[in-house]
Amino acid sequence: MFFHSWSDIGRAIAVSAMIFLTIVALLRLTGQRALAKMSAYDVVFSVTLGSLIATVAVTRDITLSEGIAAVVTMLLLQEGIRWLQARNLRAHHLIREPPAVVVWDGQLLEDRLKEDSISADEVRAAVRRAGLRSLSDAQIVVLENDGAWSVIRKERRETDDSALLGLPIPGRPGNSPAHEGSRAEPAPATRIP
Repeated sequence: MFFHSWSDIGRAIAVSAMIFLTIVALLRLTGQRALAKMSAYDVVFSVTLGSLIATVAVTRDITLSEGIAAVVTMLLLQEGIRWLQARNLRAHHLIREPPAVVVWDGQLLEDRLKEDSISADEVRAAVRRAGLRSLSDAQIVVLENDGAWSVIRKERRETDDSALLGLPIPGRPGNSPAHEGSRAEPAPATRIP
């Protein structure tokens, strides 16, 4: 059918506008974190929320108040899960896929590339984007849980590895997420020749 009635069109417009304004107001309350780079968890949440909004906008059997209640519930669940992730590392790693270390000390970690279905060409491209000419110039290359690449150049001076805490680095089993509690100790400083 192409057309039911003008009242149906009016309802769809009114409900869509009200749901949109509600979401804008709620996102204003929840902050910019909800709009940052998205992980797989964030994508699933966004698709679910979008589906819910579309259903409310075009389904006569769902009232505007029921739709707003559903949207508020979804956003409260997201905020609750975000709060839990910020306070408990294990919960964070259960909900979000951990970052993947694919290069360590200039060496491609072939087993991890296969495990995560990542090609060596993708890694090389990330290294080039970081301004490095060789994999051997990279201390570590990480595919973050939001799909971004982090490349850290090898340093010739003593440095603190605190940004590497929680990453599964070869030869450092105590630094992996499986060996951490909800709070982890910083990794010891490493001297790089």
